[in-house]
Amino acid sequence: MTMLTPVEEAALELRTRRTWRLDALVLGIVALLLRLPAFFAARSLVFDDGVFASSVFAMRRGDLPFRDVFSSQGALFLPLAWLGDLVGLRTINAPRVLAVAAGVLLTVATYSCARQLTTRSHALLAAALVTTSGSVLWVTGPLNADGPALALSVLAVAFALRYRRRPRHVDAVYVGIAAGAAMSIKAIAGPAVLVAGLVVVCSNHAFVKGLLDGALAASVGVAVVLVTALPWGIDRVWEQAFRYHTDATRQSNVTSALHKVLETLWARDLAVLVALALAAVFLVVRRHGEAGWWRPSLTVWMLGGWAALVVVLLVTEPALWRAHVAHLVVPLALLAALAPPPWRVLLVAAVVVVPVSVYQNHTILWPGGYSGTDAAVVARLHSLPDDALVISDDPGLVWRAERGVPGPFADASFLRIDAGELTASKVARAAQARDVCGVLVTSPDHYGRFTDLGDRLHAEGFFAEHFGDEVTFYARPGCEPS
Repeated sequence: MTMLTPVEEAALELRTRRTWRLDALVLGIVALLLRLPAFFAARSLVFDDGVFASSVFAMRRGDLPFRDVFSSQGALFLPLAWLGDLVGLRTINAPRVLAVAAGVLLTVATYSCARQLTTRSHALLAAALVTTSGSVLWVTGPLNADGPALALSVLAVAFALRYRRRPRHVDAVYVGIAAGAAMSIKAIAGPAVLVAGLVVVCSNHAFVKGLLDGALAASVGVAVVLVTALPWGIDRVWEQAFRYHTDATRQSNVTSALHKVLETLWARDLAVLVALALAAVFLVVRRHGEAGWWRPSLTVWMLGGWAALVVVLLVTEPALWRAHVAHLVVPLALLAALAPPPWRVLLVAAVVVVPVSVYQNHTILWPGGYSGTDAAVVARLHSLPDDALVISDDPGLVWRAERGVPGPFADASFLRIDAGELTASKVARAAQARDVCGVLVTSPDHYGRFTDLGDRLHAEGFFAEHFGDEVTFYARPGCEPS
């Protein structure tokens, strides 16, 4: 092996830094462009998109997370969403700024991880697989807590891998900041955070130094979690962001949850699965016959363990949603990029897979607007006074009409109804406020369960307007918000 002089090493480091920055810039632009259609979508793309955007609208009015706005995510999420809304100049789509920024950060962080594990071209492949993943697009276009949590947790892994290459205390601190921020958004970031910590601890030949830096990273992470929770009250954060989820009724058993994970990957992440399968096949072909060819490297163990931890968490959590599967995409994409097949094979596979993936994910790549009943409802809500509030079991319809939802009712998920936090009496009582101009019932699984809600609202002077068989808007006559 030829030894480089200090001058040659410095020149190589400079070239590497320049290519890294160029690649990161290009990948960031691509990630941004892919998410612009979702950012400008004229409808609420998923239920959470409407819930969190309505929460941001409530914060525009001065409501605070955990006190005035029910906050089912970690303490850092809604403040970051508020900041993104501010950057977006508080336009109707501005709450989605955080989601799109998370998509860009996640793409670059994945590239950074892969660049420290494999070659530049393979790192570009990993980043491309992640940024075009359907599961990732669904949490980094619509406003969703999984996108920012995933981006920050992968950033923590990237800092940890940089620490492994050149152990420095400052990188251990960066690991702690990124990991703590991720956990302050969503606990499902835990597997990536754990992997980042283990990389720091096991990276240094001097075990004691690695252990101390690991403790430093963990301490910084815990401090971030505490500092972000303190302004809102640690007890409130615990009740709304953690106990609310752990006490939720389990939605499916382990078998059905695993089936949901696999079905989601097949429906949204076909390119990742095909790339991973091809990498595995060609690895066997290349190395079969070599002594110990079947023994995984430490890197494979790390990434495989990361993916396994995510799967275990997904199938055991009480309420598994498709958005959570996005946390599995990054370790799978990194595994696929460690030793992919020849580029000509990937090109042939892409010719077949890309059109199928585009078709499977066309609703997030080119989302349309409302039509039919939903469009009529939005038009009706838009006719209300500008500062009118509407209590709705679909807050996204209110948001897209540019009207607000009272903070305590911004999250109208059926889990809150199951827990008894939302009831007909609470809705009717809140509807008495002068600035509440209506109550919208759209779903039999949500406020449609409240069979006596209509009678309660009629007693308060509201009258019913029906849109189709299931949607009813209870309007207050002559509503004039203060």
